[in-house]
Amino acid sequence: MSRKKSLIIVGGGGLCREVIWLAGECFDPGDPSADWRVKGVLDDTPEKQGQSYCNVPVIGTIMDWEKFQDCYFVVAIGSPRGRRSVVERMLSQGDVNFATLVHRSVRKSEFVTIGGGSIVTAGCILTTQITFGMHTICNLASTIGHDVVTGDYCTLAPHVAVSGNVTIGDGVEVGTGAIIIEKLKLGKGCFVGAGAVVSKDLPEDTLAVGCPARSIKTLPAF
Repeated sequence: MSRKKSLIIVGGGGLCREVIWLAGECFDPGDPSADWRVKGVLDDTPEKQGQSYCNVPVIGTIMDWEKFQDCYFVVAIGSPRGRRSVVERMLSQGDVNFATLVHRSVRKSEFVTIGGGSIVTAGCILTTQITFGMHTICNLASTIGHDVVTGDYCTLAPHVAVSGNVTIGDGVEVGTGAIIIEKLKLGKGCFVGAGAVVSKDLPEDTLAVGCPARSIKTLPAF
């Protein structure tokens, strides 16, 4: 018999609505017998107070999380820099129970480790000896090959393909449909544009686009 665990989603945008749906179809890797019940949304935008997302109410601002310490939280913000900022703000007030959400359709071996606060959405395939850092998002129908390691706060958009033996640094964002060739290293804070094919290592905090991908801009340090 399953039991309900209360979840609050932090951040009221499009990803929030997707995570509301996702939570209803997830299992908790740390407690497979439990089901998630989405209690509410926290967002700092004044106009969003009192509104709702997919029938889930906005129940306060981000720093109101302390009022709900019996709940679990997940930060539904796509930007790695934005997600890290919110997590750090919350942690500045104390310990937070961050949920890890994995959709029931995800195919993965027992040799996959997923960090706290992370989200793995429908249709993803994670093979073996894979480690995801904390607060990392692996979006719809992405595939992750063997011996891949990501840092914390990474975002992999829908239909990303990561080949084996790839190391992805903290705060890396990979756009929709991008391909990462095997045995590469992506430095922390870099951004891979949608549809890019990465065939060589990328330095930290760079924007890379194209096929093959090339660095065109230096981003603020992650």
